Amino acid sequence: MVIIVKIDRTGLIGIILVLLGLVIYATSPLDQLVMMITWPLLSGSSEGKAVLLMVLMGSFLILNSLINNRGFLAPVKNHAHDFSQDGKRFLKWTIIIIFLTCLVGLLIEVSIRLKYGVSPLTIFVSTNPTSTTTSPMHSHVFKSVFGHLADNFVGLVPEHVHTGSSLYSEVVPGAYLILITLPLAYITGLLSLNNRSVIYRILLAFALTLTLIGMVDGGLYSQPLLIGMGLLFILYFVKRPFQFRQLVLPVGLILLVALSGLGLELAGNNSSYHEITVVNQFEPVDLSGYKVLSIDQQGNRTVIRTDTSVSDKNTLESLFKTYQGRAQGFFMTWNFFSYF
Repeated sequence: MVIIVKIDRTGLIGIILVLLGLVIYATSPLDQLVMMITWPLLSGSSEGKAVLLMVLMGSFLILNSLINNRGFLAPVKNHAHDFSQDGKRFLKWTIIIIFLTCLVGLLIEVSIRLKYGVSPLTIFVSTNPTSTTTSPMHSHVFKSVFGHLADNFVGLVPEHVHTGSSLYSEVVPGAYLILITLPLAYITGLLSLNNRSVIYRILLAFALTLTLIGMVDGGLYSQPLLIGMGLLFILYFVKRPFQFRQLVLPVGLILLVALSGLGLELAGNNSSYHEITVVNQFEPVDLSGYKVLSIDQQGNRTVIRTDTSVSDKNTLESLFKTYQGRAQGFFMTWNFFSYF
C-alpha cells in the first residue's frame, strides 16, 4: 500500500509555524523579541505561550490540510466530511465546552477561598515550595495540572518558564476536568475548520489557539481568551454577504463577558488597605519592611493589614520573598486602581 500525503497552502503555513515554535523552544536569542511581539495577545511572562501559539495553531492547519486532501487520512476525511457538513455546529460545541470549563475554573477558585474562610474576590498565592498566584480574574488552576505533569519530566519545560505546579494540591481533583475538555475542544475546533476558505481557516485556527491557551492559563477573563473568544463569536455569527449589523451580536456578547470581569474587579476592590491572610505559617518572618496597620492571629491564620501606598504588583513580589517556603500560602485583597 502506497501512502501519499498531500499538503495545501494552509498545511505549509502550519508546518512553518510548528518549526518556528520548535526553534524558539530550543534556542534563546529570539525569546525577548517573540515575547515583545506576542505580549498584546498573550500577556506572557516567558516565551512558553508564544511557542504554544505557534505549535497549536500550526497543528490545526496541518491536520486540517491532511483531512481535507486525499492521502493517508482519506478514510478520516470521508468520515469527518460526513459529520462536519456544518462546521458551524462544531464551532458552537467548541465555544460551549470552553465556556463551561472556564466556569468550573471559577468555581474551583471560589472553593479554595471558602475552604480557608476568605473572600472569593482575593488573590491566592501558594508559597510552598515556590510562589504561584491565582485569582478569579486570572486563574491558574488548570495550568497547575499540566505544570505538575511537566515537572515529572525533567528538562521538558525550561526552568524560567513558570508551570504553576505548586497550586496542584489545592485544585485537584476538580481541575482534572481540563484533561478531558482540552482535547475535546481541540477535536471539535479542528472539525469546525471544515472545507472553508484559506483566510477563514487561518483566522479560525488563530482564534481557537488563543482561546485554548486562555482556557488553560488565565481563565475566562484572561487576555488571550477574550481576544480569541471575540474572534470565534465573529466567525460564528457573521455570514455572507457581510453586513456591519452582523457584528452587533458577537461584539455585544464579548463585551458582556469583559464587563462582567470589570464588575468583579470593582466588586473586589479595596483601596483602603491590603488585607493579607497567611495560612499555616511554619517559620517566622520579618514584616519591618511593610507599613503594617494591624495583625490578628486566628488559629492557623494570620490576618495582616497594610496600607495601599505600594502597588499590588510590588506588594505581591515582596510577599513572595517574605513567605516563600515559610507558609502554605496567603490571600490578598486587590486595589484595582493601583494598576493605572
